[in-house]
Amino acid sequence: AGRGRESTADLQRAAALAAACEGARTPLLRFSDGAEPLTPREREIASLAAQGLSSNEIATRLFLSPRTVNNHLQSTYTKLGIRGRHELQA
Repeated sequence: AGRGRESTADLQRAAALAAACEGARTPLLRFSDGAEPLTPREREIASLAAQGLSSNEIATRLFLSPRTVNNHLQSTYTKLGIRGRHELQA
């Protein structure tokens, strides 16, 4: 509750470790279906932010408010388990 970023990052680490250990099976790995996928709009905004555009520039380009852009970015960060724009390129 309230720790989505940390849980997503932990899930990604667990998936990477499981991939490195061929055939590894635990209850958590069996029932986990991976991270929540980004919506098409989140992916679009994240891509523009990763290219270095500001929230205002993205908002102007997509006919949105800067607040809406920032809300989509926050949702993206949570889903990807990252803390900000500087981690989007990775």
